[in-house]
Amino acid sequence: MALESQVIRGEGWGCPSTGEDEGRYKIQTVSQSRKEAKDISAITRLCLGHTTLSAHLHRLRLSRDHFCPWCRTTPDAMEHFLLQCPRFYSQHTALRSWLSALVITTLELPTLLAASGVHPSWQPAVLRLTCAFLRKTGQLPRL
Repeated sequence: MALESQVIRGEGWGCPSTGEDEGRYKIQTVSQSRKEAKDISAITRLCLGHTTLSAHLHRLRLSRDHFCPWCRTTPDAMEHFLLQCPRFYSQHTALRSWLSALVITTLELPTLLAASGVHPSWQPAVLRLTCAFLRKTGQLPRL
């Protein structure tokens, strides 16, 4: 909270906070940082396999069933959510299209998490696209 008030007042930035545009920019920077932090957190949770998807919660005995809340016949695992769930068909299609622009044709979990099959110079772009997918599905809080 202290950082927020410093940013909003313009302290600690090495510049005066007198202009109205300057204040708006700094507030936007704080909200951008929060968005990026949520994205990084989601990617980290996916890489570690520690999500709040039903399959993981069931494995920890924190959920009664392990099925996808929409399919009800398939385990709600990362692969299903990120690659297969019919509920997110349009988002999956958009993600495939975005990745094909980077000449990435295989859509697998390691690819989406930029762990393998991705040229190192494209890894940040792939992670940004994965985060965009998560935001578009509205499921970022589930991770």
